[in-house]
Amino acid sequence: MKKKIMMAVMAVLIAVPSFCYAEIGNDKVAHIGASTAVGLVLAKNKPFCKWKPWQRALFNVAVIGGAKEWYDSRHPDRHSADWGDVGADAIGAVSAEGFVWLYHKSF
Repeated sequence: MKKKIMMAVMAVLIAVPSFCYAEIGNDKVAHIGASTAVGLVLAKNKPFCKWKPWQRALFNVAVIGGAKEWYDSRHPDRHSADWGDVGADAIGAVSAEGFVWLYHKSF
């Protein structure tokens, strides 16, 4: 039962950005989804599984999201760097940690 509830909550939270597509744009939805996926992978792999949730989220946003934005700024002909992308990465990283917390929480 616990896993079914968690899967339902995850499905709703992942679907919410797509409902807001007109407001936030395709790029931000992609950043939220990718950052969530990276956060879930980090939480299950060594050595990151031993890190505190805030450390994984910060690593996800600062190192991975920051590296992507740095790459985008170096290739302006094909990509655009935007602080909103970093914010979308933060939303995805925090939601991933929320999913991990929900998964391990006993109801």
